Amino acid sequence: MDIRKCTVLMILVLIILGVPILYGCEEGNMYPPGLAPTFFEIAGGENFNDITLTIYYMDFFTLNPAPVRLEQLTGGWRDNKGQLIGGWYDHRIVVPGENLAENRDLIKQIVNAELVQVENGLFVNARLYYVFEHVAYGELFSFLAFGSGDTMFVNGLEVEYNSIFFEAVLPFLPDDAFETIERYINTMRQRPVHHRHP
Repeated sequence: MDIRKCTVLMILVLIILGVPILYGCEEGNMYPPGLAPTFFEIAGGENFNDITLTIYYMDFFTLNPAPVRLEQLTGGWRDNKGQLIGGWYDHRIVVPGENLAENRDLIKQIVNAELVQVENGLFVNARLYYVFEHVAYGELFSFLAFGSGDTMFVNGLEVEYNSIFFEAVLPFLPDDAFETIERYINTMRQRPVHHRHP
């Protein structure tokens, strides 16, 4: 192979390798490909700009003939006739990153909360659901109340009640939801603690 062909080949190799490296160093692409930041890393950092929190709330005391599924709460499900149905939520709130940054201490408490797993058959009556999402990596963390009794789901795992998962979203809720959840938290504080284990 002569020097000219070898030089052209080397330039092509540098272009093929160099473009992805340069693209990966652009602002907003600083995480290695395929390695999404964890919720723990983001909550512990300073930059919440690429994160949004979406909250779906249905009054805890609204009576329904059957437990509410998550898809019914959030919307986008189809009835038995195939018709697209909107969510049953009373409030849907989208919180941008700059507002999350102002409440970073509450979010850090979510990350550090102790989780006690329970197995109650994955019974769901969805009344409060929230999800933190990254603009590039999608869902990072989700919470759903309620499971069997007073259990909750954190990232799909059924766990014992922990008030911090309710307290963390109180600053973002309208007055009626705030008051209902605060009343629920106060009621739970008055109950004796019985730890269940799987």
